[in-house]
Amino acid sequence: MSIAVSADIKPSRLLLILVAVLAIMVAAIGVFVAFAWTGHLSFFIRTSLAIFCIGATGGVFWLILHNRKAVWLHVSGTGQIRLVEHHVAAQSRSAKQVMRGGVAQLLAGSTIWPSLLVLRLRLENGRVRTIHVLPDSVSKESFHALQVACRWVASHNGTLS
Repeated sequence: MSIAVSADIKPSRLLLILVAVLAIMVAAIGVFVAFAWTGHLSFFIRTSLAIFCIGATGGVFWLILHNRKAVWLHVSGTGQIRLVEHHVAAQSRSAKQVMRGGVAQLLAGSTIWPSLLVLRLRLENGRVRTIHVLPDSVSKESFHALQVACRWVASHNGTLS
């Protein structure tokens, strides 16, 4: 049986929406602390805490938006994984621009569930990259093929427990 698979993984909209909801909740907690909580803290401290919560929420959400990149993940028939980061150029051009690529190794701690793949990959340069693959990131067929290929690689590398 050949496990060779190639998938173009786009950033998940569902994950972005969940992070946005959590960010709004943290900001709402900050506003609640500043204006609705009548604890023993002074108004200045409550306002500072609220501003910190809102600023931290905005900063984290900006970082998540800034680091959303699409990747090509190729798993060969022998289990070698190749990862290539890319981004779609301006809408007027349909060509994709490659940013980085290389061979990767599936690490322990990767999660393979029926509706979620969290792949921890060690790149050639030693850096560890985590890729979240939800069903809205790839087609249904690609998701299933990628899931089977990752299970096969993990079982042969002793990665999954």
